[in-house]
Amino acid sequence: MQALYRKYRPKLFSEVVGQNHVKTLFLNSLKNGEISHAYIFAGPRGTGKTTVARILAKSLNCENKDGVEPCNKCSTCQAIDNGSFMDVLEIDAASNRGIDEIRKIRETVGYHAAQGNYKVYIIDEVHMLTKEAFNALLKTLEEPPSNVVFILATTNPEKIPQTIISRCQVIDFKNITIEDIIKRLEFVCEKENIKISQEALYEIAKRANGGMRDALTILEQVAKSSGKNITIKDVRETLGLIPIEVINEIIDSIKIGNIKKTTEAIEKVYFSGKDPEVFLMQLLEEMISKIESGDYELIEFLKPLSEILKDIRYSEEKLILIKLGFLSIMKIKLPQENTNKNVEKTKENKLVSESKLNDKDLEPTQNVEDKEKNIENISKIMEYLKLHGDLSLYVGLSFSKIEEHPDRVTITFPPEKKIQYELVKSKIQELEKLYTSKFGIFKPFEVVIKENSKEDDVLNKLKSLFGNNFIVEGDKE
Repeated sequence: MQALYRKYRPKLFSEVVGQNHVKTLFLNSLKNGEISHAYIFAGPRGTGKTTVARILAKSLNCENKDGVEPCNKCSTCQAIDNGSFMDVLEIDAASNRGIDEIRKIRETVGYHAAQGNYKVYIIDEVHMLTKEAFNALLKTLEEPPSNVVFILATTNPEKIPQTIISRCQVIDFKNITIEDIIKRLEFVCEKENIKISQEALYEIAKRANGGMRDALTILEQVAKSSGKNITIKDVRETLGLIPIEVINEIIDSIKIGNIKKTTEAIEKVYFSGKDPEVFLMQLLEEMISKIESGDYELIEFLKPLSEILKDIRYSEEKLILIKLGFLSIMKIKLPQENTNKNVEKTKENKLVSESKLNDKDLEPTQNVEDKEKNIENISKIMEYLKLHGDLSLYVGLSFSKIEEHPDRVTITFPPEKKIQYELVKSKIQELEKLYTSKFGIFKPFEVVIKENSKEDDVLNKLKSLFGNNFIVEGDKE
């Protein structure tokens, strides 16, 4: 049985799904006889690059053209569709990327067309060619014969040398819209006598990521496993997707900070054999959908989740990395009541300890290593804010004195810096989240204004230099 994407491959420009700008360009070019000697077809996979290249080759060589469209009935059109036409040569650069293959083209490019009017060379995945092969191709593109057309198809145009690009007409192929994919799927389903729900069609179109070939492949896969009556449930099961109810449960657990329930759900998904990357993509998609519906609380989780997705892509220990990533997210989203309790407990301990301490106890108790570590932590926070974070917060903090204690971080501003004090105070939660995500522990941040006079500041500086062994004239009675 022929694959659906091959069975329903467009044979006319008018049948190509989407890419209206490409169809218009070639219809006008063929009508006016203004065909370039070399094209670069650049765009994502499954968007019609090779299909349009074949249709163009047929239009240039068709014996009985209907206007500018090929007839698809003559021996030339049928031979091109079958891949047996001598003057249309398709090369897969991914497996034939060396200079020898390009030399063969150079040897034959000067000969007259054997069967048709034009010789058409279609080089797929052209970005895979070696440097030497590109140099050999460049010589041919500089002085091409008048009856030769090169079509270079690629998904990565940035990897093609600029010297090649400058000698070609670059045509960008866009991702096909979900609406256009659904229309084509409906047409195919009608031809194949497949009954399918609108929800299932939408899910297939969404999972195709803008590629018509991928959409038809998914449809065929679902039809083979589920029969001729396809529902959204059939699509999700065939593609290995997690039920939407499970996804929503995990999102709710993250929002309320339920670590146990979240990690249990992650394990359940992982050991059920689901693809971790698909799971994370579904989670991100559902969060984005909820944010678009007004649930802005989820915005802060998008970047950490995308980082987890990036981290697990090439790792064998996917489960442990997912758990670690989610735990860091959960620390960002601590339950509010726990946060309040921590702050209250910190203040309570501070009051009790202050009432019990004497002058001797007021001496620093942290060892040198702890102090150095604390200073290093604050430096990392400031460096992050400077390079990647909120610059206004960085500037505001630069006017303060930041001290890290075992149970809190204190930010002290002088009396004249009330604007900076208010700025930092309004962003205290942002600082606490940043600290937690960097160092894995939660510490409350306190922002205060030092009410001491300028005279007290001078005295403090003198004490730091001379201890208590100095006398201020005028203080004696």
